Amino acid sequence: MTGGGEVTIYWRPNQDDDIDHYTFYRNSAPTGTFSLIGTSTSTSFVDTHVTNGVTYYYAVSAVDLAGQESAELSFENVFDTPRPEGFGATITNTFSADSISGWDFSARARRSSLDPSTDIYYGAQNGHFIVYVPIDTEIQDAGYVPLRDVDFAPPSGWSADGQVEAIVGHSYIVLTRDNHYAKFEVQARSSASMLFDWAYQIDPNNPELTRRVPK
Repeated sequence: MTGGGEVTIYWRPNQDDDIDHYTFYRNSAPTGTFSLIGTSTSTSFVDTHVTNGVTYYYAVSAVDLAGQESAELSFENVFDTPRPEGFGATITNTFSADSISGWDFSARARRSSLDPSTDIYYGAQNGHFIVYVPIDTEIQDAGYVPLRDVDFAPPSGWSADGQVEAIVGHSYIVLTRDNHYAKFEVQARSSASMLFDWAYQIDPNNPELTRRVPK
């Protein structure tokens, strides 16, 4: 599961009744030599020695009570690319306080709606609450989906006019002008400002925004 500066991997427990623990391996490619990075007695492991925007590949093996490790590593296309995230960001109404009405995902900073680095900006007037994107940026409404469950950015479905209604509890997906994917969830809105949580994939052209825990 993707996080900001960390990756959490979950796996199904080995069905043998003499398993003592699991060993965990990582590599920078899907094949080749995987290096041991830790052990776990549960069925999950958190790797905090990662860099946002870099893709990592993982494998797991089971070790029994006698210290015998399974001969084959278990990995089923297990990879992840951690990305930065933030909570409780606020941008203002562009029609009344434009200087901080926009958000730059890459810099994690507020901007003017007219700043060339702005990825999204907020506007409220006449009872309408709208998130806008510049002409060279795409946006779409993912609906009433928690931000953590927005796994991957889809290849289509973008707003035709670069606008979406800001709805509390809705998550949204953004494709920036320089081909980076981002997502945000509206937590609150008013005629003055919008409060939101966000995540941004710094690996260009990588649509991975999070990973679901397997059921």
